[in-house]
Amino acid sequence: MKVQIKSFSSHQTSKVIALAFALFTIPFSIMGVIGFFVAPEMKTSTGESIPNFPFLIFALAPLLYGFMFYIMNRLMFFGYNFIAKRVGGIEFETVESDNEH
Repeated sequence: MKVQIKSFSSHQTSKVIALAFALFTIPFSIMGVIGFFVAPEMKTSTGESIPNFPFLIFALAPLLYGFMFYIMNRLMFFGYNFIAKRVGGIEFETVESDNEH
């Protein structure tokens, strides 16, 4: 049986994908926070101490990834829905299985 995806709910789908990617980046965030506290500091030419590497960018990664994936997915699904109305959606074939697990 062939099935065609007519449209996506761009807000709901983008929200789920953005939250999933934000969740997937939490381990990097934890590493960034740990790195921030254990990394040696550098001295600037004025004698000021600063972190050796911008580890806090890792701490903010879940927020940044979540926001950017939401925006980009909204644009992608808007484009998909626009195109699918004119030429049809992605088509795939399914087969019903008699095996119940």
